Amino acid sequence: MASTYDTGAIEVASGVYAFIQAGGATDAGFIVDRDGVVVIDTLMTASLANQLLAEVRRVTDAPIRHIINTHWHGDHVFGNAVLPQVPIIAHDTCREDLLAEWDGHRAFLRDLYPALWPEMEPLEATPPDITFETKATLHLASRSVELMFLGRAHTRGDVVAYLPDVGVAFAGDLAFHKYIPNARDGFPADWITAASRLEDLGADIIVPGHGPLGSNAELHEMRECLELVVGQVRQSYEAGLTEEQARDALQLGPFADWGRQEDRLPGVVRRAYMELRGDL
Repeated sequence: MASTYDTGAIEVASGVYAFIQAGGATDAGFIVDRDGVVVIDTLMTASLANQLLAEVRRVTDAPIRHIINTHWHGDHVFGNAVLPQVPIIAHDTCREDLLAEWDGHRAFLRDLYPALWPEMEPLEATPPDITFETKATLHLASRSVELMFLGRAHTRGDVVAYLPDVGVAFAGDLAFHKYIPNARDGFPADWITAASRLEDLGADIIVPGHGPLGSNAELHEMRECLELVVGQVRQSYEAGLTEEQARDALQLGPFADWGRQEDRLPGVVRRAYMELRGDL
């Protein structure tokens, strides 16, 4: 799918900015308040983290007070080492997984993005230092940021940052808009439930982890895509098909033009099979 959507730092509500990248690359964001700035995710390389920081500085010279990590994957958290060293908030398992998977995940991203490896290699593991299990609230000078874990989805510890005063949800990789969701470490059936819970929140604007800005309509579309794929995979599993046969049998219907099919659908099928076998 071509990048035909708006990119860059976009003010989605007063003092609330989404940082949207082209081509389905990683999104991030930041919140500007009287007492400082909260950054949501820090991206993958030094240059990307500095681009995000430059957008913050274009808007305000207020200090960054907190960072929120929506989950542990390097494209969202490697920049922790680049931004100012302030308290980093995330789910309990985000800290655990970032530290446990550090070497293996770096090797995975090195092989996936060899041209970017020189920028990633020197970055040190910088895990969250404030964690929670289900809910937490960050009280800023003029608004609150509700942090919530809605269930296993893209990882076992995805966090949504919701601003109830303006109806904006930073969903991280719980939401992929117009691109096949990445389930490499995911729980496809559980993900459907978590996405439904996010829909029930009724946010007016959803900042996804990848893809364009959207609302419940785009989130619902992604959930329907997962439901379609998981339903077909279940039929293939019950018919005794192999994972490869299940992948070949998929019919994406209205989602046939969504990007990243070749590299991501095998992962969705693999993890769905693991769920069906009870391995997860």
